Amino acid sequence: MVRRDLVLVVVLSIAAIMLFSVRVEGQGTPTPVASPGSGTATAAQKASPIASPGATPMAGEVDLAAAERGKNAAAVCLACHSTDGSQMVGPTWKGLYMSEVELEDGRKVIADEAYLHKAIVDPMAEIVKGYPPSMPPLGLPEDQVKDLIEYIKTLK
Repeated sequence: MVRRDLVLVVVLSIAAIMLFSVRVEGQGTPTPVASPGSGTATAAQKASPIASPGATPMAGEVDLAAAERGKNAAAVCLACHSTDGSQMVGPTWKGLYMSEVELEDGRKVIADEAYLHKAIVDPMAEIVKGYPPSMPPLGLPEDQVKDLIEYIKTLK
């Protein structure tokens, strides 16, 4: 039974990677950057009257444009991770940001930006307790990793 589940996880992971690869190939054009007068301010710009138009959000704040890009890029991830708290192959992303996560080795860590980055870039480094060590390294570009983190931060 366990072996069949592991095979299913591996097959789903491979399918997700293939889907992501096909999706990324069609996105060769760079995403346009909003101009200062376009009305698309980041959360940091809305929160701070002194933020410049191109300001990067402070740690913990959400970059709304990056979160939207992350939501689009997350399609492949949602084969294993839910955004509504439901149980799937991988941990849900709902309420994950800044929550306490228990790892297989018994340690408890906070799912901050650094933890999420490591979990995406090197998924086998720290396995969440109760989940199989099945997430493959996706080899995402750094900007997509950051966009995914911004999206995860919005799922409360």
